[in-house]
Amino acid sequence: MARSFDNASLASIVAQGIDRPFPAIRDWSRDTIRGLRSTVLPELGSGAEPQPDVVAAVTPPATERRPHRVLVRRVLLATIVALLLLAVGLVVFRGVYAGRVYPAVVVGDVPVGGLTIDDAQSRLTKRASDLERGMFTFSHEGQTWTPSLTEMGVTVNLDLSLTQAEQLGRTGNAASRLGFVAEALSADHVVPLQTQIDRRMLAAWFDSVDRDIDQLPVDARIAIESGEVSVLPGASGIVVDREAATELVLSALSSLEPITVKLPTMVAEPQINSDMLTPIKGQVSEAIGTPITATLFGEKWEITGDTIAPYLMVDVSMKAGEPKANLTVDRDGLASELRTRFSDKVSRKPVNAVVAWDDGLVALEPSVTGAALRSDAFADEVAESFFNGHHDVEIPAVIIEPEIDSSNLAKLGIKELLGTGHSNFAGGVEARDENIRVATRLMNGTLVPPGGVFSFNGAIGEITADKGYQEALVVSGDQVGRDVGGGVCQVSTTVFRAALNAGMPIVEWYPHTYRLPDYERDGWGPGFDASILQFGPNPDEWPDFRFENYSDSWLLVESYIT
Repeated sequence: MARSFDNASLASIVAQGIDRPFPAIRDWSRDTIRGLRSTVLPELGSGAEPQPDVVAAVTPPATERRPHRVLVRRVLLATIVALLLLAVGLVVFRGVYAGRVYPAVVVGDVPVGGLTIDDAQSRLTKRASDLERGMFTFSHEGQTWTPSLTEMGVTVNLDLSLTQAEQLGRTGNAASRLGFVAEALSADHVVPLQTQIDRRMLAAWFDSVDRDIDQLPVDARIAIESGEVSVLPGASGIVVDREAATELVLSALSSLEPITVKLPTMVAEPQINSDMLTPIKGQVSEAIGTPITATLFGEKWEITGDTIAPYLMVDVSMKAGEPKANLTVDRDGLASELRTRFSDKVSRKPVNAVVAWDDGLVALEPSVTGAALRSDAFADEVAESFFNGHHDVEIPAVIIEPEIDSSNLAKLGIKELLGTGHSNFAGGVEARDENIRVATRLMNGTLVPPGGVFSFNGAIGEITADKGYQEALVVSGDQVGRDVGGGVCQVSTTVFRAALNAGMPIVEWYPHTYRLPDYERDGWGPGFDASILQFGPNPDEWPDFRFENYSDSWLLVESYIT
């Protein structure tokens, strides 16, 4: 008898399958398909010869093909049922693996089929951690390198790898999803473990290995020694064969198999050889051989190549396939050299003009402008000239104007004679007279700024024999003796009288201890004398004659002997 397989039977079978636990799904699917097969083609399911369902005495006409029509109906029905079962099975399959990776999926070499997303993430993270160290081992002539993935610029994209694994069987049309399920029954689906390489970091690691090997090629170069220019030849070297090494890295990442290999190397030739530098050598030689003229205050000096050459550096690089020289100067070194050579020529203190009154203020000796060499700026100027045609340079210096400028005497404000004083030393001894002449000469032309104080000791300086002073009688306190400079008080007395007549406030004044006839000649009574004394090591403690210039102009103090 044929088994009836209607919609109610189908629903019962499907219900039985859904009620089964997840491990029994596959057994349920197998039993269901067998049931369908025996229902549609019972004669195949039993293994016996097919028997007709009804024996009739009447033979149908030859033109009828009843068994054929029955078979077609059964096949059609079986197909429909199979499709329905397949659809229901896919729904059940997707429900069972919701939130999980479909079975038979491998990421790289890590099985993740059937795992939850979090479990798959954890397993892949552990694998990536294992790969970080120990993936690569390179060796070369006794040296070994075991770089990490990070050091080589390799990153493992776990998120992308897991996303691709999770999407298998869930994207595309119905046919592609069915195809995935069918293929999963016979083989694993492998998703590559996604890795990315930062080529710049990989190149940087190769650079570090080249430095470790320490056999980099050496370009030919220009050398300057004692002003002579020469070409030093280059030399070949040993470096990483980057193309071959990169292929090894990519292959290992593809297979996820650690490698221990000999580091691929190659002979590297220098980019610049000696022949390329011959024209550059000539250019540098010509530049060094041409002097630079430096000027200041109307004077000229030549700066030769011997001065610049020790601080000249020549860097040659390839540009558009041609060697190009880049000349630079050690500015600090050149500045030090120029300071040594030119400080005594350029740096000087300003010198005030020597002035006198002759119905107006005149300069007896011109002033001299001071200067301080700016060696750093000087080095910059020389370097700029050296690289740009060797033009003349003016030496940079800080200009220090003299306080008494012979080119601008009017600013002193000295316009008239304020007062005079005189004294008579006729009949004295020669030594005393000579001391008076020396002190007069030294004090003459002393200038006192507005609001300043005139100091007699300051004007003539220390009294010593090397200035021309001689021994003569001196009065020290209440004692009379002999000492170098005896008679200088004749000059301080004369200045004292001029200051009184000009109305200048007297700041410091000491008359002699007792009256001296030589200071009371020509109508000058007692008390119009001024003594000074230079005794002890500290000039600030010497008794002095001083007065204040209370005016807002400079004051000129002159002295002379008639």
